[in-house]
Amino acid sequence: HRDFIPNMISGAAQADAAILVVPAKIGEFETSFAKGGQTKEHATLIRSFGVKQIVVAINKMDLVGWSKARYDEVSKTVVGFLRSLGYKSKQITLVPVSGLSGENLTEAKSVDLTHWYKGKSLAEAIDNIPAPLRNGEGDLCMVV
Repeated sequence: HRDFIPNMISGAAQADAAILVVPAKIGEFETSFAKGGQTKEHATLIRSFGVKQIVVAINKMDLVGWSKARYDEVSKTVVGFLRSLGYKSKQITLVPVSGLSGENLTEAKSVDLTHWYKGKSLAEAIDNIPAPLRNGEGDLCMVV
Protein backbone atom coordinates (compact mmCIF):
# COMPACT_ATOMS: atom_id res chain seq x y z
CA HIS A 1 0.00 0.00 0.00
CA ARG A 2 2.87 2.39 0.65
CA ASP A 3 3.71 2.11 -3.07
CA PHE A 4 0.48 3.96 -3.91
CA ILE A 5 1.10 7.05 -1.75
CA PRO A 6 2.60 9.08 -4.66
CA ASN A 7 -0.55 8.39 -6.73
CA MET A 8 -2.75 9.30 -3.77
CA ILE A 9 -0.84 12.56 -3.32
CA SER A 10 -1.15 13.56 -6.98
CA GLY A 11 -4.89 12.78 -6.94
CA ALA A 12 -5.55 14.58 -3.65
CA ALA A 13 -3.66 17.65 -4.87
CA GLN A 14 -6.30 18.11 -7.59
CA ALA A 15 -9.41 16.94 -5.71
CA ASP A 16 -12.40 18.91 -4.49
CA ALA A 17 -13.71 15.96 -2.45
CA ALA A 18 -12.43 12.60 -1.23
CA ILE A 19 -13.70 9.17 -0.29
CA LEU A 20 -11.88 7.73 2.70
CA VAL A 21 -12.42 3.97 2.89
CA VAL A 22 -12.12 2.69 6.46
CA PRO A 23 -12.36 -1.00 7.46
CA ALA A 24 -14.92 -1.88 10.13
CA LYS A 25 -13.36 -5.29 10.75
CA ILE A 26 -12.10 -5.66 14.29
CA GLY A 27 -8.33 -5.39 14.32
CA GLU A 28 -8.08 -3.90 10.82
CA PHE A 29 -9.62 -0.59 11.82
CA GLU A 30 -7.46 -0.34 14.92
CA THR A 31 -4.32 -1.04 12.86
CA SER A 32 -5.30 1.51 10.20
CA PHE A 33 -5.86 4.12 12.88
CA ALA A 34 -2.84 3.40 15.08
CA LYS A 35 0.15 5.74 15.10
CA GLY A 36 1.45 5.72 11.54
CA GLY A 37 -1.70 3.98 10.25
CA GLN A 38 -2.68 4.61 6.66
CA THR A 39 -6.17 5.91 7.43
CA LYS A 40 -4.75 8.71 9.55
CA GLU A 41 -2.01 9.38 7.01
CA HIS A 42 -4.44 9.59 4.09
CA ALA A 43 -6.87 11.81 6.00
CA THR A 44 -4.06 14.16 6.98
CA LEU A 45 -2.78 14.35 3.39
CA ILE A 46 -6.28 14.97 2.06
CA ARG A 47 -6.76 17.84 4.48
CA SER A 48 -3.33 19.31 3.83
CA PHE A 49 -4.21 19.61 0.13
CA GLY A 50 -7.33 21.59 0.98
CA VAL A 51 -9.96 18.96 0.20
CA LYS A 52 -13.08 20.34 1.84
CA GLN A 53 -15.62 17.51 1.51
CA ILE A 54 -15.04 13.95 2.65
CA VAL A 55 -17.19 10.84 2.38
CA VAL A 56 -16.15 8.11 4.81
CA ALA A 57 -17.08 4.66 3.50
CA ILE A 58 -17.04 2.33 6.49
CA ASN A 59 -16.28 -0.88 4.61
CA LYS A 60 -16.45 -4.58 5.56
CA MET A 61 -19.57 -4.02 7.63
CA ASP A 62 -20.71 -7.49 6.56
CA LEU A 63 -17.77 -8.96 8.52
CA VAL A 64 -19.10 -7.41 11.73
CA GLY A 65 -22.68 -8.52 11.10
CA TRP A 66 -23.81 -4.99 10.16
CA SER A 67 -23.37 -4.07 13.82
CA LYS A 68 -24.65 -0.58 14.56
CA ALA A 69 -22.48 -0.54 17.69
CA ARG A 70 -19.35 -1.16 15.59
CA TYR A 71 -20.44 1.44 13.02
CA ASP A 72 -20.94 3.97 15.83
CA GLU A 73 -17.55 3.12 17.37
CA VAL A 74 -15.67 3.53 14.07
CA SER A 75 -17.68 6.66 13.18
CA LYS A 76 -16.94 8.34 16.50
CA THR A 77 -13.20 7.71 16.18
CA VAL A 78 -12.98 8.81 12.53
CA VAL A 79 -15.15 11.91 12.97
CA GLY A 80 -13.18 12.92 16.07
CA PHE A 81 -9.93 12.68 14.13
CA LEU A 82 -11.31 14.51 11.08
CA ARG A 83 -12.63 17.30 13.31
CA SER A 84 -9.16 17.58 14.88
CA LEU A 85 -7.84 18.20 11.35
CA GLY A 86 -10.30 21.06 10.91
CA TYR A 87 -13.26 19.42 9.17
CA LYS A 88 -16.71 20.55 10.26
CA SER A 89 -19.50 17.99 10.74
CA LYS A 90 -21.33 19.25 7.64
CA GLN A 91 -18.24 18.44 5.52
CA ILE A 92 -18.21 14.77 6.59
CA THR A 93 -20.61 12.09 5.32
CA LEU A 94 -20.51 8.58 6.79
CA VAL A 95 -21.77 5.55 4.86
CA PRO A 96 -21.69 1.87 5.94
CA VAL A 97 -20.85 -0.43 3.01
CA SER A 98 -19.62 -3.82 1.97
CA GLY A 99 -17.43 -3.68 -1.11
CA LEU A 100 -17.39 -7.48 -1.35
CA SER A 101 -21.16 -7.90 -1.53
CA GLY A 102 -21.85 -4.47 -3.03
CA GLU A 103 -24.23 -3.63 -0.20
CA ASN A 104 -25.08 0.08 0.04
CA LEU A 105 -22.76 1.05 -2.79
CA THR A 106 -25.79 2.02 -4.88
CA GLU A 107 -28.62 0.88 -2.61
CA ALA A 108 -29.22 -0.79 0.73
CA LYS A 109 -30.98 -4.16 0.49
CA SER A 110 -29.86 -6.11 3.55
CA VAL A 111 -32.40 -6.13 6.37
CA ASP A 112 -29.44 -6.30 8.78
CA LEU A 113 -28.47 -2.82 7.57
CA THR A 114 -31.80 -1.21 6.72
CA HIS A 115 -33.34 -1.83 10.14
CA TRP A 116 -30.99 0.78 11.66
CA TYR A 117 -29.46 2.75 8.76
CA LYS A 118 -31.75 5.16 6.89
CA GLY A 119 -29.09 7.31 5.23
CA LYS A 120 -27.69 7.56 1.72
CA SER A 121 -25.88 4.91 -0.31
CA LEU A 122 -22.27 5.61 -1.28
CA ALA A 123 -23.35 6.63 -4.81
CA GLU A 124 -25.98 9.01 -3.38
CA ALA A 125 -23.44 10.48 -0.96
CA ILE A 126 -21.07 11.15 -3.86
CA ASP A 127 -23.89 12.66 -5.94
CA ASN A 128 -24.76 14.98 -3.05
CA ILE A 129 -21.30 16.48 -2.64
CA PRO A 130 -21.78 20.18 -3.33
CA ALA A 131 -19.91 21.46 -6.37
CA PRO A 132 -17.28 24.05 -5.47
CA LEU A 133 -17.68 27.55 -6.79
CA ARG A 134 -15.40 28.28 -9.71
CA ASN A 135 -14.29 31.62 -11.07
CA GLY A 136 -14.70 31.25 -14.81
CA GLU A 137 -12.90 34.52 -15.36
CA GLY A 138 -9.94 33.69 -13.09
CA ASP A 139 -6.49 32.44 -13.93
CA LEU A 140 -6.05 28.96 -15.40
CA CYS A 141 -4.18 26.53 -13.20
CA MET A 142 -3.26 23.04 -14.40
CA VAL A 143 -0.89 20.24 -13.58
CA VAL A 144 1.76 19.50 -16.18
